[in-house]
Amino acid sequence: MGQLDRRRDPARPGVRALRRPRQDQGGRVRGPLLPGERRADRPAAAAGDPVLVQAGSSEEGRQFAARYAEAIFTAQQDLAAARDFAADVRRRASAAGRDPRHIKILPGISPIIGSTEEEARRLERELNELTVPEVGLRHLSARFDGVDLSGLPLDEPVPLDALPQPGDVQGPQSRAALITELVQRERPTLRELLYRLAGGRGHLVVTGTPEQIADRIEEWAEAGAADGFNVMPPYLPGGLDDFIDHVVPELQRRGLFRKEYTGTTLRDHYDLPRPRNTVFEPEPNASNEPA
Repeated sequence: MGQLDRRRDPARPGVRALRRPRQDQGGRVRGPLLPGERRADRPAAAAGDPVLVQAGSSEEGRQFAARYAEAIFTAQQDLAAARDFAADVRRRASAAGRDPRHIKILPGISPIIGSTEEEARRLERELNELTVPEVGLRHLSARFDGVDLSGLPLDEPVPLDALPQPGDVQGPQSRAALITELVQRERPTLRELLYRLAGGRGHLVVTGTPEQIADRIEEWAEAGAADGFNVMPPYLPGGLDDFIDHVVPELQRRGLFRKEYTGTTLRDHYDLPRPRNTVFEPEPNASNEPA
């Protein structure tokens, strides 16, 4: 595959773009990284530019996503926070001169599915019992710059002052804030908090029947809190199989999920426009004469 020409993309100030060297009508490729001329032996990718996905919900992450991202992988625990996040990103995108519809908000969801709610709750308990508290504590500590939580009792509420303030954390602050807000809102025991973080890794965990899972997805979609979801099964492959076999048909019945694809690429599936190629598609009215 030919080398790529690294130059600044005028459509994205401050971003160095990876772009193919120029190709003439005879299929010959020329560029500053190529010695002489080479004939292009591979067609361009069907997807065109890759979909730009950003992860995170910090202030810096939101601003970056609003300017450049086409999809955002985010962790949100409740509908109100998810709706506020989506509205904020879309507002920032409009201010940056972008169409907010061209940014897809994709919260993570970890569905625990049973044929009845009782069966789903039983599966949730079984999964929780498989967790190792010492491992969970290490992961939680790492989220907060290694704070020592080993002295906290597992079956008492997490003290509100046990965790550092998210703004003081050197790592991902948005995830630290999510965990802190969960502790303040629900006052879980340390064991319950570790359960919540074990399967969904801080993302939304929904336990219930396929219809109940679909209810939650529909609620978030109709509220404008999500354009789709990043499905994170609590175990594989069975958790994913259950979602595909039982939740997807229910979503299709409600008109919330396609029954067939109309394109062949991720960009097509997300209904995203293709960015103008600044190498092969010059600005309108731009002269074709060499400078």
